[in-house]
Amino acid sequence: MKSKRMCSLLAGLLLCNMASAAGTPVDSHNWWDNAWWNDSQIEVPENHAVATEWSSYMSGDTNVPALVARPDDDKTYPAVLFVHGRRGLDDRVQRHVRRLAARGFVVLAPDVYAAHFIGTHPVEHDYALEADFDAAVDVLLARNDISTRRACLYSHTRGGYYSLKVATTFGRQRMDIACYVSYYPHLQDPNAPEPMQVYGYATEIDLLTLPTLVFIGDEEQYQRRRVIETSIKVMRDAGRDAQLVIYPGVGRGFDFRPETVRTFADDLASKDAVQRAARFMRAQLAKPLVIVAGDEVLTGEALYNSDRAPGSVLYELPREVVPNVWSAIGATAPGTYANSGHNNNLSFVVTDNGVLVVNAGDNYQLAKALHEEIKKITDQPVRYVVLENGQGHAMLGSNYWKEQGAVVIAHEDAKHEIEEQSFELLRVMKERALDKAAGTEVVLPDETFTDKRVIEMGNETIELLYLGPAHSPGDIIVWLPCRKVVISGDMAFHQRMLPLFEHTDTAAWIETWDAFEALGAQFVIPGHGEPTDMTTVRTYTRDYLVYLREKIAAVIEGGGTLQDAYEIDQSPYMHLPTAEFLAKRNAGQVFRSMEFEF
Repeated sequence: MKSKRMCSLLAGLLLCNMASAAGTPVDSHNWWDNAWWNDSQIEVPENHAVATEWSSYMSGDTNVPALVARPDDDKTYPAVLFVHGRRGLDDRVQRHVRRLAARGFVVLAPDVYAAHFIGTHPVEHDYALEADFDAAVDVLLARNDISTRRACLYSHTRGGYYSLKVATTFGRQRMDIACYVSYYPHLQDPNAPEPMQVYGYATEIDLLTLPTLVFIGDEEQYQRRRVIETSIKVMRDAGRDAQLVIYPGVGRGFDFRPETVRTFADDLASKDAVQRAARFMRAQLAKPLVIVAGDEVLTGEALYNSDRAPGSVLYELPREVVPNVWSAIGATAPGTYANSGHNNNLSFVVTDNGVLVVNAGDNYQLAKALHEEIKKITDQPVRYVVLENGQGHAMLGSNYWKEQGAVVIAHEDAKHEIEEQSFELLRVMKERALDKAAGTEVVLPDETFTDKRVIEMGNETIELLYLGPAHSPGDIIVWLPCRKVVISGDMAFHQRMLPLFEHTDTAAWIETWDAFEALGAQFVIPGHGEPTDMTTVRTYTRDYLVYLREKIAAVIEGGGTLQDAYEIDQSPYMHLPTAEFLAKRNAGQVFRSMEFEF
């Protein structure tokens, strides 16, 4: 019987994939390798001896056991979170964890069912367990043996739904996760009514933006296959990178069927899938982290008149960057009436003991609009407002927050800046903001500090740090060490050319940068522009300063003038918004300051 089935299977494979005249396979199942068929090329997979160990981590009050599998050497490798399905993490599934590690990955595989004393193949889906897999992301990314700052999600069956929730509901796909890979996944809420299991798909699919790779067999159960194919089509129709591989002649569970019932086609599909998944994940994890708002770069008149939140004074509504850390991203243009002076990032941290806001905003109305959005997210009061420096868009909204009972904190140098310049900044803001300036008054910070101020709010430790001279006097950063998130203020730029002022010491800023980068932040919420990573802000901040100083040094050493400094080549950075009117000014500022260094 087994031999007869094998013959039928091979015949089916040939019949399904023979083309008409040319004899070339039809790529209708997205599994055939044309490099092999046409050019005789076979890609040799990575093979590593594997070391495994059991560890555990805390998810709330629950101790979750986890299997760690990785190549048996002292090198670093890309990170993968293995999310088990209804079988749990039994011996057969652990084999798959090891197979993945053998392809050159550090794999963390939590056994969430064991942590909660749940038996194999539970029928009901327990939503509370999703948090255990989410917590595993932080555990994995904190390891010192990984080579990537993000991970890929890799799952089976119901694990596909768990990992879908980790990516979307828990907001991990923006900063922590590079791709989604799953074998015959549940792409519908397992507790949804039966008609939805057959004809619908999980609402989270509409939110999933990660590059996605899904494997199924051609003989997969009808209801599961229908949901999977519908989900992939929805994602493709939305322009997302979603791939579906359908293996002819195989059905469900092809990657861990026991030896007694395995077929030749199961083996082929299993080997191809793990190699294909490894190539896919390695490629996605190698890509730099670039987070954009989805809009094209604005220039000219559009740059000054754009508004992404027409129903609010805010230029853009707050979004959750990582869990409980939010930011309303400001316009890249200077402050205008259209953007209400919201041209810097207004960020906030939500804890179970209050909210900390970073930047008071450019005016009273803008501060009030931000508070209205905060109240939609949490009932917790705003306890602290931290000023990243003494500039107008950081501090002019402070009187609103004081009225709400918040404590306003700034560096002592920023307080001096407010004392000296605030009334002139208020005058300029009123001329620009007109009616939107209503209610704004100058007030001083309630508290100042010199080097460091630590705030404990619930389970959150928040450090306010002055690392040294940077963009302007009193520039501070807000560091969340447990999350490896830094709200950098004007320490770091990347989506607009940074401006240099008379008081900006570029040499000192470069030295300060070393302390900033030494924090080891994985996520950077800058003073302006989208959240990103340290590599990106280094390119457009420190590297720009070094580049500009080297160009100016060459001008000075060659006996050049200020006019020569204006004409230096800044083409690597001229694509940035605001560069057209900041580049020459920056060159002039550096020239005038560096004249005294020679």
